[in-house]
Amino acid sequence: MAVNKATLLLGLMLLLAPLVSISATDKAATQKQIKQLQSRIEKLTEKLRAQEGDSKSVTAALKKTEQEAGQVAREIRQLDQQLASLGGEETDLEGKKARILEDLKQRAIRLEQQIKVRYSAGKQPRLEMLLNQQDPEALDRMLRYHDALSQTLANDIRAFRTQLEALQTTDSRLAETRQAILDRQASLQQELDRLQQLRQQRQTDLAALKKALQQGGGELKQLKLDQTRLQAVLKEIEASFNVATLVADDTPFKTRKGRLAWPVKGRIGRDFGSMQNNISYDGIWIQGDAGQTVSAVHHGRVVFSDWLRGYGLVTILDHGNGYMTLYGYNQTLLREAGDWVAAGDAIATVGDSGGRQETGLYFAVRYKGEPQNPSGWLSRR
Repeated sequence: MAVNKATLLLGLMLLLAPLVSISATDKAATQKQIKQLQSRIEKLTEKLRAQEGDSKSVTAALKKTEQEAGQVAREIRQLDQQLASLGGEETDLEGKKARILEDLKQRAIRLEQQIKVRYSAGKQPRLEMLLNQQDPEALDRMLRYHDALSQTLANDIRAFRTQLEALQTTDSRLAETRQAILDRQASLQQELDRLQQLRQQRQTDLAALKKALQQGGGELKQLKLDQTRLQAVLKEIEASFNVATLVADDTPFKTRKGRLAWPVKGRIGRDFGSMQNNISYDGIWIQGDAGQTVSAVHHGRVVFSDWLRGYGLVTILDHGNGYMTLYGYNQTLLREAGDWVAAGDAIATVGDSGGRQETGLYFAVRYKGEPQNPSGWLSRR
């Protein structure tokens, strides 16, 4: 039995309508949820700070320094990318200039030859050739040759002028590009100097923090408070994003167990569940070089992108269905809360924020707030 086209079209529309509705609703709601979440986390942070009596804590100074250093490092990364792009543009323009110069050289040779021939032919003006030539066929050939020579010469002169203009334009672009490179290099040097000053300030902040820990209960107390903060933040995120609709990719996170790409290349320096001061480590620490790119292991949306005590500059991705991944100790954060990312997208760079002594990435997986062993989720290598 034939299917009515209108009925088929209506059926397809009914099937697609929920997807379109979910996509639009989710997109509209995300920013609102993010703003609400940020407000709730700020209030939560203030509450925890008041309970701990550290509203003027040295950790506030460390936070400020590392946040500024992270922003500077981000700007340096952008400047490096701009310089690389400008360098490529300069190379392309140099190549174009070389090709134009070669073309002009060849055209100049041809023009010189044609002008000499035209000069020779010019000793017999067109009218004189017409009057003196007795053979009609020879006359016709001579006139055709004369006209063709004149037209070719005119065309080549126009092309030569066009190439000269192209050369001038290319030279102007080259000069602008080289000036832009010099400007970016100057800005880069300023940012590098500023970053160096911030790193020196960070050493001062760390020394003050170490002294405060020795006087106020030690590392054990700090580690417990840090974990409390993280758990509280995760609860706030879950409360704000209890249902996640990830329309960018319909591959569920749970189906990727044992097959996730590593967020950064490096060796595991500290395993999940390892103990420090009788506190279990709830992620893994992957050794890495400062500035190394940190990539998302799966598609999702950024629900947290900020500094968090004990974990430094942190990005948290919501992957839907109760799954989240955390990336901490970063040097800089490349994404903002509310951004959507795909697997493999750059989201941060490796660092030592949070008061760490070595560079590397803190990577954790959570399911409904409960720590999962990340090693079981990552692919074998």
